[in-house]
Amino acid sequence: MDDRFELIDAFVDGERVDAAALKRVLAEDAGRDYFVDAWLLREGVLDELALEPVPQMRAIPDRRWPMLAIAASLACLMAGGVAGYRMGAVRGDTSPATAAIGPSPSPQTPGASFPAPPATRAIPVEFSAGSGAPGGD
Repeated sequence: MDDRFELIDAFVDGERVDAAALKRVLAEDAGRDYFVDAWLLREGVLDELALEPVPQMRAIPDRRWPMLAIAASLACLMAGGVAGYRMGAVRGDTSPATAAIGPSPSPQTPGASFPAPPATRAIPVEFSAGSGAPGGD
């Protein structure tokens, strides 16, 4: 195939082409003949594709969805149980059941793990006896 006819192919396919170059190619008899043949071939292919049925995606039958949901739920429950068992072993518990019965760990003070920044401004708050505050007259 001639390189100049590639410009006609691009035009028939809907691509942008240089208009002046297309006019030069179509000025020749061979260029016009090739243009007509390419256009008719493209039209025939499009007509043939329009007659073919569109491929459909195969859907999973409805009776499988409940079974898939049950299987996914069981997998999540088992993974949670394994993770809980392993976390108990990491903390030193012998089993998750003894962790609930045994003594509770002493609570940490909030300041020990993350100290609060120093105050930048102090706001004085005063309660008066006549304002309806609890404990007042």
